[in-house]
Amino acid sequence: MSFVKVILIFVLASCFLQACQSNYENEIISAESSIVSMGVNVIRMVGIDEILDDKVSADEKSSIAEKLDKGTLLEINDQRYYEFLDLLKIELLKYPSDILIDDLDTIFIAGQILSDRERNTTGFFYPSSKNIYLFPLVFDTPGFKDDTSIHGTIHHEISSILLRKYRFDMIGFMAFNGSELEYWHDEDKILEVQVPSYYATDFLLNEGILTHYAQTSPENDYNGYVEVAFAYPEIMSRFCSSYDRVKLKYEFIKKFYLKISPDFQPVFDQIACGDSTQALTKAL
Repeated sequence: MSFVKVILIFVLASCFLQACQSNYENEIISAESSIVSMGVNVIRMVGIDEILDDKVSADEKSSIAEKLDKGTLLEINDQRYYEFLDLLKIELLKYPSDILIDDLDTIFIAGQILSDRERNTTGFFYPSSKNIYLFPLVFDTPGFKDDTSIHGTIHHEISSILLRKYRFDMIGFMAFNGSELEYWHDEDKILEVQVPSYYATDFLLNEGILTHYAQTSPENDYNGYVEVAFAYPEIMSRFCSSYDRVKLKYEFIKKFYLKISPDFQPVFDQIACGDSTQALTKAL
């Protein structure tokens, strides 16, 4: 192959890649605009210094900086960002429009936090804000063992906002736990414990715990039920049909969400748990 042909192929390939990049840029703008039209801002985060002061408080910035301490923020490329925006829109459509407008402000998206402590962080929420932070590339990490995906993380973080605003009855929720269940009250402990899967063992499921991460705190227990109900209704159907305490806690979550808005009903229509009265009799 002549030198001229090699140069020509290189030029054509460069033009093709540039065109693809341009296409993604256009698609990204369209996808972002579509989500904004739903009442939610979406921002690709490349560093906390680029977050405008009107988007987060000083304390929130400080909290993010602490998570990035001794690490870096891996950006998400155009293709993956666009694909995630498409996924995000599908999950947000499960929420009533007034909930999105009133209760969710901005979704910040980056690739992954590259530090020893935060490398498995798929998302987080800052308690005094209506912002959530999502890191889809964590699920691509070699050796990251998980039976779920970023779909569930979206609902996990939003559920913490709704828990606070609408005053979820955590005491009532925990009343359905088995007597052998103890929360760790330590999120970092999950990094020390070798768990066989994302979902809990048979013993923990009988005690009312749906995921291993739920052991870290009552709030993460609540979060876990919401993420599975919203993102994986077939899995929730299986567990709540097989474990009485799971059924009772799921029904408690369902009642809370339908009290927030009856327009959440389509989410729960996807889940079949059987006779809750029978479960109540057995569990109590």
